[in-house]
Amino acid sequence: MDDVNSKAGFDTGGENDRRSQHNLRLIFDRACRITAPFFDSKQSWGGSSLTMYARQTLRETFPELTQQEIAILFSAVSRFHRSPPKIS
Repeated sequence: MDDVNSKAGFDTGGENDRRSQHNLRLIFDRACRITAPFFDSKQSWGGSSLTMYARQTLRETFPELTQQEIAILFSAVSRFHRSPPKIS
């Protein structure tokens, strides 16, 4: 999971932060870790991607989130896993 930590250096915002889903920021690192296997290109089922299971895993892990919050979190996690790692 070194890959997760190398890309996770996000800005926490501050007083001028316009983002409103702060509760999702708090669980983003964990969401990335638990969904990582589903975005691994070496793993598939009959040649099909396993990313559809990532959304289900997020729903099961975070049942307190609304459908909209799950969609936002899934979108962010998908972008995270599909982007190249940042080199510091």
